Amino acid sequence: MTHAVVGHGRLARALVPALRAAGEVVVVGRRSPGAGEFLPVDAARAADWVWLTVPDDHIAATAASLPWRPGQLALHCSGATPLAALAPAPAAAGFHPLKLLAGDTGLAGVHVGIEADAAHRPVLEALARALGLLPLVLPSPMSAQARAAYHAAANLAASGVLAVLAEAQALWEAAGLAPEQALPALAPLSRGALDTALARGLAGAVSGPIARGDAGVLTRHLDALAAAGLDADLLLALARRQLALAEAAGRLDAAQIAALRASLAAR
Repeated sequence: MTHAVVGHGRLARALVPALRAAGEVVVVGRRSPGAGEFLPVDAARAADWVWLTVPDDHIAATAASLPWRPGQLALHCSGATPLAALAPAPAAAGFHPLKLLAGDTGLAGVHVGIEADAAHRPVLEALARALGLLPLVLPSPMSAQARAAYHAAANLAASGVLAVLAEAQALWEAAGLAPEQALPALAPLSRGALDTALARGLAGAVSGPIARGDAGVLTRHLDALAAAGLDADLLLALARRQLALAEAAGRLDAAQIAALRASLAAR
């Protein structure tokens, strides 16, 4: 079987060598092809499976521009885009690695969301394992709303963490500490929380004043935000969700819960 990978962004630069390392035949299609590459229409003509690794907003237009023939499978690697964007193709599937590709471009070891019909799902799961990925079967068909929720979850777990660290860095600087020290000092705390969550579950990993029922410390945290001229909305939202986790873990008594809720409600 021959694969055509149309587009040459970060995902394509990870997918093409991974497919070839697994023994698959791959041709690359680009608007400005380099040596050994093809225009997208020529790559698609040569392939059994056509991977559209273009930006989300271009998936539907690219699919509509290709010369499909019976028996071909179109795939995209988007988390947010419904398979309806691939409607011009004879068959469609989604193959979305849950991996940030800004640095390390390897795919092995991460989950991959697979949306496919019953005929294609087994071979896609087998391909995922051959690439060193962990298959994650998505509902099929997956509605646009479900796709958006799934992708929002992935984005929150990725870039959402950066927003929290940015807030932490602002407080670090408000404490009079050198800003260049913030990320090296704070990032291990984030890694430790994630490692603990994987071992104990989210509720079992909650730490700090919420987990201890220490309303006084929580109040001082909120005061520090105000003194630094920072909006308390993020810390308040996070504290309320941590409180729900701590309650689920059964780590707080009724008086502690009431005191924490009162501190949060006062802001």
